[in-house]
Amino acid sequence: MHGKRFTFIVIPPNDGLVREYRLTPKILAVGGVLAFAFICAFCYYLAGFYSLAHHQEDLAQLRAENGELMRSIEHTREAVTQLEKTMVVLREDDEKLRNYHQMEPLSDDERLAGTGGPAEPSRLHSVLPGRKRAAIEDLNSNILRLQREAKIQEESFSLLETKFRESEEGWKHFPTISPVSTDHSWVSSRFGYRSDPFTGRSAFHSGVDFAGRRGTPIYATADGTVDDVYRDTGMGNVVVIEHDITVTDESGKIYKKEGMYQTEYGHLERSLVSPGQRVSRGQQIATMGNTGRSTGPHLHYAVLYKDRRLGRKGYVDPENFILDMPGALEKTAGMGGAADSPE
Repeated sequence: MHGKRFTFIVIPPNDGLVREYRLTPKILAVGGVLAFAFICAFCYYLAGFYSLAHHQEDLAQLRAENGELMRSIEHTREAVTQLEKTMVVLREDDEKLRNYHQMEPLSDDERLAGTGGPAEPSRLHSVLPGRKRAAIEDLNSNILRLQREAKIQEESFSLLETKFRESEEGWKHFPTISPVSTDHSWVSSRFGYRSDPFTGRSAFHSGVDFAGRRGTPIYATADGTVDDVYRDTGMGNVVVIEHDITVTDESGKIYKKEGMYQTEYGHLERSLVSPGQRVSRGQQIATMGNTGRSTGPHLHYAVLYKDRRLGRKGYVDPENFILDMPGALEKTAGMGGAADSPE
């Protein structure tokens, strides 16, 4: 075994010189190890070359993404700034509308009210450089604040819409005209305490008496629904109209005013409406008569206010509502005419 050799014979083409190489097993083993080491080193460096090239591509892509991220942050910051300017305008409009509807303005504490703080940072967020992390945190804080302000502003505008619809419809349901023509009637008795024409004693008179000729047209003083038509011993023939303000918009939402009015028309000759019937301001509903306890043809007109919030109701002076009778209500009760019993 010690003298064993391996012989390699190289025979070139074209009848070239034949060569013979004799190598010991030891030399072959060393040569094999060296060849293996060379191959491994070559593969290692080749893999490193391709890995470096791949990392260069990744680095270039990360740089591009970083630039895009910074541009996106800048665009978002500009959008947030614009939203802040818009919220300032909305806030000013809200304050003007609240002032118009005699509503208390929202305080700064109410506008900034809300729950929650900055969003829970993600793992990617935690590994960002300090400058980018601070920029994103600042944006998140501003966006959350704007979201809370926008929600509160939305609720405020919804309340303002309700107030607007109530006031818009309220004028139609507000008893602001005279129930009779001033050319054919006059005030014969006012609201408040007076001497009862039948007993001579002081008694409370819940409305205003308009004296005139029998058959004089009587008009509804506001939009509403006929609540009742009946005959009473003292008031004679009576029509009662509810001026309840209930509005339904196109989405089905119901708006209802906090208070409502009811008007009463007594001593009528005859009524021209029936319970449940809708009437409009200025629509004729009856004619003047002398029914019930009355000394002559006249209309007893009363206004009743009901406060839904406080659960109260009571008669109010009709003279405080009638707007189309300049000078008519300055006429004194001493002009004569009919009067009714105290209601």
